[in-house]
Amino acid sequence: MRRPTHFSISESDNFILPSSFSGANGDDRKGSKHSKQSNFSISKSALLTAAKVACAILIGYQIVLMVQPNNADAKFWKNNKPASSTLKQMYDSRKCDANDVPTLYFKAWWAKFYKNWKKHGGKGDPDFITSEAPSDFVPPTEPRDTNDGQGRGVFATRDIKKGEMIYGKTTNLAYFSNGYSFQKFLEGLKTNYEACDFMKFAWPQSNFGPNGESAIVAVMDYHSFMKDGGGATNCGCTGGKNCMVDQYALREIKEGEQIHCSYDADGSSQEFLDLKGWKEFGL
Repeated sequence: MRRPTHFSISESDNFILPSSFSGANGDDRKGSKHSKQSNFSISKSALLTAAKVACAILIGYQIVLMVQPNNADAKFWKNNKPASSTLKQMYDSRKCDANDVPTLYFKAWWAKFYKNWKKHGGKGDPDFITSEAPSDFVPPTEPRDTNDGQGRGVFATRDIKKGEMIYGKTTNLAYFSNGYSFQKFLEGLKTNYEACDFMKFAWPQSNFGPNGESAIVAVMDYHSFMKDGGGATNCGCTGGKNCMVDQYALREIKEGEQIHCSYDADGSSQEFLDLKGWKEFGL
């Protein structure tokens, strides 16, 4: 294999083409002063200028790529295809009242649900939602059956101080930009009681997307079991905190106490739950 030709630098700091590049007449000028270099040279300053220009072009191109909208994300949020059945129709067709099986799903089940969401257009961990939870954060909670006949709930595994984080992550958050994709997600679940559960777990939320788009949102872990506390709410947002996902103790919570959030914290159906939003998705 032919070895590549290397460039050399002369004593005058000029970049010189190697001697193998002879003149047009084929004269190698052996034994002459020019035998060590060709007739063509590029000054160091000219080469540096060219390098700067190339660097500037490259940086500019990278900036353009950074500010250009993500076409895949834009397409995702512009897809407003409605569901072909309302939520009540789907609920009734699956006989959800008769299939009310309060299952405490294991981690593997939630992973299966998340995989099904990705299969039907899920975007993965959203970069437009942030959480202050550290990467190794473990919620001080666990799922249990309630003692009051209300099914499943979330309970403190230890004493929790006021202002302490109770929940915070984005990796288990599923969201749908249209009713059709949510319907296909439900159809992809293997059992009626799984589909019925997710019709209860999910909620429509306005101002969710990166540009204020509405979405159907669901938490793909046992915190979906968290009940609305009303006046007994002990979990929510505290002042100065990032609460797009994160939840904090609003007061001291004792070990074994049930965790309650507020589905409609300010009474306007805008902060968390927007029941009227189902119609926007054809549900």
